[in-house]
Amino acid sequence: MNIREHLEKLPGAYKTDGVKGDLPAVYVFMPGTSVTWVLWEYDPESNEAFGLADLGLGFPELGYVSVSQLEEIKSPDNLPVEVDVSIKTRFAGYKTAGVPIPSFLQ
Repeated sequence: MNIREHLEKLPGAYKTDGVKGDLPAVYVFMPGTSVTWVLWEYDPESNEAFGLADLGLGFPELGYVSVSQLEEIKSPDNLPVEVDVSIKTRFAGYKTAGVPIPSFLQ
């Protein structure tokens, strides 16, 4: 199953705006690195997903990511990004990424 097939199960763009608590999410990671995305909204028209991006630089942030670009990214070992299907919610994704859950989401 490719990334888009996982994302298609998520709410659309802006559907979770202001919604507190845990939500379904897709956890995407780059093998062999600390780069992760915890995505909980997907807009198939723009092909963008919204969620937490942690590029391993110590500054995780919320924002949009192009799914086309995610599909093209390769790790230093030339591996594509992968979906961890065991992570099913945004809070589990935050925990796995080692990022504290912000109070405005709880």
